[in-house]
Amino acid sequence: MQKKSLETILYSTVGVIVMAAIIIAVNVIAGSLHERVDLTKEKAYTLSDGTRAILAGLDTPVKIRFYSSQTDATSPMSVMLKSYSKRVEDLLAEYKQAAKGKLVIEKYDPQPDSDAEDSARLDGVQEQPLSAGEKFYLGLAVSQLDAKEAIPFLSPGRERQMEYDISRAISRVVRPEKPVIGVMTGLPVFGQPSNPMMMQMGQRGQEPWAIISELKNDYTLRKVEMEAEKIEDEIKVLFIIHPKGISEKAQYAVDQFVLRGGRLVAFLDSQSLVDSRGQNPMMGGMPAGGSSLDKLIKAWGLQFDTATVVADRTFKMEVGEQGDRTQQRPSWLMLNAEGINADDIATSELDNIWFFSGGAFTGTPVAGLKQTVLIKSTKDSQLVDGMMANFGGENILKDFKPSGTEYALGIRLTGKFKTAFPDGPPGASSTNGSSLKESTLDTTVVLIGDADLINDDYSIRRMNTPFGPMAQAMNGNLNFAQ
Repeated sequence: MQKKSLETILYSTVGVIVMAAIIIAVNVIAGSLHERVDLTKEKAYTLSDGTRAILAGLDTPVKIRFYSSQTDATSPMSVMLKSYSKRVEDLLAEYKQAAKGKLVIEKYDPQPDSDAEDSARLDGVQEQPLSAGEKFYLGLAVSQLDAKEAIPFLSPGRERQMEYDISRAISRVVRPEKPVIGVMTGLPVFGQPSNPMMMQMGQRGQEPWAIISELKNDYTLRKVEMEAEKIEDEIKVLFIIHPKGISEKAQYAVDQFVLRGGRLVAFLDSQSLVDSRGQNPMMGGMPAGGSSLDKLIKAWGLQFDTATVVADRTFKMEVGEQGDRTQQRPSWLMLNAEGINADDIATSELDNIWFFSGGAFTGTPVAGLKQTVLIKSTKDSQLVDGMMANFGGENILKDFKPSGTEYALGIRLTGKFKTAFPDGPPGASSTNGSSLKESTLDTTVVLIGDADLINDDYSIRRMNTPFGPMAQAMNGNLNFAQ
């Protein structure tokens, strides 16, 4: 299992800019130094900066009631859960130390028919039935004043998400009101319910994308139409996914949103594979075209050419076909540490991002804006015609001419933005005096050149486990996005 899984929202792209917009705990950037040397192989007990900032911001003490069965049972499952319980307890000790007196941890052994078992049930912690009639409690409840949040079962299958789960529970009781994120897209990211005709044909509706389900855990999501003429004031962060066909009026709405201090995360695409209807997403096919925010990007001094995609011989992906054959796809990239910014809080914990037929951001930001490259190609890369990239990778590799350029695949812009619409809203008969011309405060825009990378087919694999259905990350794509 990969070391970096969904818990990396604590360091992630959206997480970082959400905290720049609203002071909520899960995704803050600041953090104090870790005073204890952690000698574990993968630093399992070293708290993230995000968690430390959550704890540093506690004004009123928080209580964690940790429920762990102390049993003499020797079944393999019991032994495994007892070992895992010790690791949870070690992590909680790190939380307590970092909280400097603002976190109280109480440990309970919920023996059958005991007060501790009654307390566990009241707190929403669930017993796990094991073999031979055994049962095991392993969960916790976090409370502050009248607010309470439970983790009914600390599943070993989520060990890499353990810190994220605990920190999220703390942040929920500290700030129970969820921040609002707007989502603008033409793709069915929220899922599609089944209709009578589909049911007659034995078809089911589509589930929401995993990234949407994850974001719903911590944020209130609002759909924003592709023709929207205004972004609601309560939306502080706007998430745009493949805005193919976005209207000029909607781009104006996004422009004004950024100028008033809103944070923007946009997943654009040169050749969207997800937007292709009715084909196997891992077999290529004919993508349905690109997407951009052309008016805005130009005003920011950049270009994003939807006619070209980035091919890279170093990061090229090998895709299995029928039989034992594999096909090399230089426009499908498997970025490793060489292509990921290790010095930025949003990407420092990532080491594997997949990027599918995406584009590059070129140009130089206008005065007042600072660009940070989050992910990039190697110099052994080339911009190739997007349509040609769909007919296999052999032709690209045969005529490959490395550019010597490290293309920016994902960037963050910070600073004071100027409007892309100096004459006011599109279609207005005269200059609109209420139209914002420049932001008064620094704000943040994140631009990613591929929207496919956050689709389930390119980021997770679903599986059944003894602890129920789970999704395992294939790469760091969702960590990067969240």
